[in-house]
Parts: sequence; structure tokens; C-alpha cells
Amino acid sequence: MDIYIYLRILIVRYIQRKGNMSQEKFDLETALKNLNTDAAPQKRNGTVKKKNAVKLKTDYRYEACNDSFPCASCGKMIMPEGAGTHHRNHCPYCLSSVHVDVEPGDRKSDCKGIMEPISIWVKDKGEWAIVHRCKKCGKLGTNRIAADDNPLLLMSIAVKPLASPPFPLHLLEDVIKK
Repeated sequence: MDIYIYLRILIVRYIQRKGNMSQEKFDLETALKNLNTDAAPQKRNGTVKKKNAVKLKTDYRYEACNDSFPCASCGKMIMPEGAGTHHRNHCPYCLSSVHVDVEPGDRKSDCKGIMEPISIWVKDKGEWAIVHRCKKCGKLGTNRIAADDNPLLLMSIAVKPLASPPFPLHLLEDVIKK
């Protein structure tokens, strides 16, 4: 959420609580403090929530994701530790991902389809990246490999084009013999 929209929401809520503010001077610090502290906690479904609390979504373009989560494809629990990066974006077991971003880290995609690993891309300095294709909408994306990724699965994806060339192998044999 844009910070200006967030501040506008806070100001409007403060004004709604205090009524007409034409006689008093508006103080943003007081408004923010009152908004976050003067609402009494309410109990709902066994959890305590603050009334009117506004939670900003984390922007993973700039902040690390330290949350564990289950893989949408294979169901195994994915931990951020061991990845060698602050931005865990695919399962180290099956290498699948979820289509959550329009731009890397923004979490603005409505698709939420499973991104299957379809190939390996070798970057300029020899670093590998996984090429993913969304099963739902077909979008292609790449993710750097992580330190704890399944090495056998990475290799099998990398050599897949060699095992299934776009031409019959016996024709290649004929060309080599000539």
C-alpha cells in the first residue's frame, strides 16, 4: 500500500473519531498514536485483535522474507534457513514456485498458479537460474538457484534438452558418420 494512502486512511479515521476538527490544530503524531493505542482490544474467534488496526504488507523487494511456508506443489515445509539468500522464492525439494509477483517481490499477482520448473538458465558469470512457467496462465519467470536446492533435480532439468532433442537421434548419427 502506498504510504500516502496509508496516512490518508489514518487521518480520516482520526477525524471520524474526534468529530469536526475545525477548532483544534491537527497533529499527525497524536493521530497516529491515538489510532494505534486508544482502540480497545476485541475478542473474536479466540484471538484478540485491535479495532481499526491497519497492517502494511511487507514489500519483499526491500525486506527479507523469514517466514516458513508449505510448498503448494509437493506440500513439504520450506524453511528460509539454508537458502543462502534472503529471498526464498521456490521449493528446494521440487523446485516449484507460486505465481505471486507481477514484478519481483511486489506480491501483486492475482494468478497464484503453481510455477513449474521447466529449464535452467546459465547467467553471464556462470550462476544458474531456474526458468519457471505458470501452469495457470503460462507466464515465464526466473529465480536464482539456492544453496539448499535439490542438486539431482537441478541436473535432471538441465540435461532434459539433451535427453529429448528436437530431432531423431539416428539422423545425428548419420551426419556424424559422413
